[in-house]
Amino acid sequence: MTALIGLVAGALGVNRTLAGVIAIGTAVVVASGAAWGVYTYVKQQGAAEVRDKIEKDNQDAIRKGIEASRSLDECVAAGGVWDFRRQRCSRATLGPR
Repeated sequence: MTALIGLVAGALGVNRTLAGVIAIGTAVVVASGAAWGVYTYVKQQGAAEVRDKIEKDNQDAIRKGIEASRSLDECVAAGGVWDFRRQRCSRATLGPR
């Protein structure tokens, strides 16, 4: 550290105390920048993971919706009655509804 302070003092033409303050201040700024960079990277990675999970869940819901609509059409075509509460086809009713 003393070598760095000596270099700063020689390059800027200031006394060693001020050179020490400048060196420490520079080190703090560099460390803060590195910490901010790591924070931003981790935040973006987490957001990407959440975005991917939501997209997968949406695709699964779309697929299940398409399958359910096909099942409904097949049930009605076969003369059955679709039970929306249980999400399945029931046999045709014997009497009027």
